[in-house]
Amino acid sequence: MPRSLVAASLLFAVAAFGCTSKARVGDPSSSRGNGTGGGNSANSVTVDQEFELSPGQSALIGPEPLKITFEAVTADSRCPEGVQCAWAGDAVVKLMVATGTQSPVSYELHTNTGYPTKVVHGAYQIRLVAVAPPTRPGVTIDPSAYVVTLLVTRP
Repeated sequence: MPRSLVAASLLFAVAAFGCTSKARVGDPSSSRGNGTGGGNSANSVTVDQEFELSPGQSALIGPEPLKITFEAVTADSRCPEGVQCAWAGDAVVKLMVATGTQSPVSYELHTNTGYPTKVVHGAYQIRLVAVAPPTRPGVTIDPSAYVVTLLVTRP
């Protein structure tokens, strides 16, 4: 019996950690990279690849490059885990987006499909896939703890 418990635990760990294909963008305050400050290679992701950002982090996509910075979650009324709600709620994510040397443009994307969950910026479509962590009853999420999952495609 203990051997089967170990096998089941191992299988769960492989399933939990082996199924993610999201790139996790590096720490924006790190000094790694090419020394140009805001655009180090650790922040590069590719089109059609889901990736995660924490507040203040940026990702670079494509040769232009497209730069996406996750500013903040500006509102979060998502239904808490384990609670039955009449409405799924919504989280609003503020992104700053620029292509090449253009000035950044601010966008708000939502988790609730009744509102914009994606935006077209130049030759790219940016879609909000998820916001973590999930809400829990009676727990306030620290703004710095949010992680957004985004997907950039060519429309």
